[in-house]
Amino acid sequence: MANRTPVHSPTLRVGMAVYAVLLVLAAVFYRERMVVLDMAFQTFHILRTGELQIQSGRFGAAGTQVFAWAAQALGLPLQGVLLSYSLGHVLYYFGIFLLAAIGLRQWKWGLVLILISTAMTTHTFYWLSEMPQGLAFLILILAWVHQKERLRALRWWQFPLLIAAAATAFYFHPMVLHAMFFCGAYFLLEQHDDSQPNTSSGFRLKPLYLLTLAFFAAIALVKYKVLKLDWYDAQALERAKAFGELWPNWFDIQSNRDFLQWCATDYYMIPALALLNTVFFIWKKQWWRAMLVALAPVGFVILVNVPFHSGDNQFYLENLYLPLGVFVAVPFVFGVLPGLLPEKLYWIPVAAIAAVGLLRIGAAHQPWTDRLRWEQDFLQKTARLEHRKLLLTETQVPMDTLILSWGTAYEFLLLSALEHPDSARCILVDEASERFDTLLAQPTLFLGEFKNYRFDELPRRYFNLQDRSPYVRWTPKNY
Repeated sequence: MANRTPVHSPTLRVGMAVYAVLLVLAAVFYRERMVVLDMAFQTFHILRTGELQIQSGRFGAAGTQVFAWAAQALGLPLQGVLLSYSLGHVLYYFGIFLLAAIGLRQWKWGLVLILISTAMTTHTFYWLSEMPQGLAFLILILAWVHQKERLRALRWWQFPLLIAAAATAFYFHPMVLHAMFFCGAYFLLEQHDDSQPNTSSGFRLKPLYLLTLAFFAAIALVKYKVLKLDWYDAQALERAKAFGELWPNWFDIQSNRDFLQWCATDYYMIPALALLNTVFFIWKKQWWRAMLVALAPVGFVILVNVPFHSGDNQFYLENLYLPLGVFVAVPFVFGVLPGLLPEKLYWIPVAAIAAVGLLRIGAAHQPWTDRLRWEQDFLQKTARLEHRKLLLTETQVPMDTLILSWGTAYEFLLLSALEHPDSARCILVDEASERFDTLLAQPTLFLGEFKNYRFDELPRRYFNLQDRSPYVRWTPKNY
């Protein structure tokens, strides 16, 4: 019989409150979230083609891209498209929360999702990627596994459905696999506890977890050993050579020092919960679980940091660290809380952690707002130039504010077109701007980082480019 527990009203209230606040933040800071790097690039191409833009085979991203696609299909103005896309990222997580907590009646997995959305998330609220989307989808899969509870509860057609779901989760981002392996190990180490009658269900779950783990492992094997890798995944494997090159100095590296600093300022909930989980399982004399919850986060951080041993932008590495949220949330919700509190009180510590996380997320907007304001100010200062199609080098801009330049062509286009489609402008900052020298005299060409487009290839409804003058290199005397 399926494990259908009653809907837990406090969990629903906490979840609704958390995602309501995240929706407000997504609306207030929609330009910081959408007019930046990957989101600007994807939005540009969704508007240009009228189609979803799946990168590196990560087809699960359709779950959020559909909001921008639907907005442009309905003829909404650019502001409406960007706002829909920003809100859609939160609605995606809220939808999964409702499916897990109400649809599958697995409210504990709803609590896990709340923690994943708030305990570590900081700059990845503003720089959006497929990783957190994949982790949320994994939570939905595991909630379904717990709802089924027994392997024999699966009907024949649900086996291919589980395979498809596992492939979707894995193809959101390959490192979702580590979160799945952790959850599998945690529940396979289930021990019967007479003081907690429901723990016996863990033994019935083991065959389902073994099957799900086998599906994930097979999908990973096919991707990396059978199919041809795209350039992005091949680059990741190339970076993995650092494990051999740096051994045995895996700990004395810049990325580890950066991570410890970020734990003090942003990710403090991760070591705090990992320590709490470890102490709890030692207290319960569950030694294998204590080892798992203590060592898995450390091992995973090393796994991420060694390939990036020289350090990288915090927002990018934070994206790779996000499975740590699963590593601490699952033992906390399924082990620590049942061992310390009655069910009706589980929501209190989760709500407290979420509240702290929401405050941290809100405060983290500043560097993204600074970036946005610099681009807005540059558009305003250059609005009355005779030649307004500009090419800049990275040495001419404050890279500590801009962070990365590759998305500037799409960012400036979107920002300028927000006022009116006729106000759209072509401005590009590039680390090797000389590669565009032969194209500067092209009056009707939009120069982009990866490909250039004729003006008539762009949708006039959003980007009605009026300037037919040549591109010029920007210098301060242009003002």
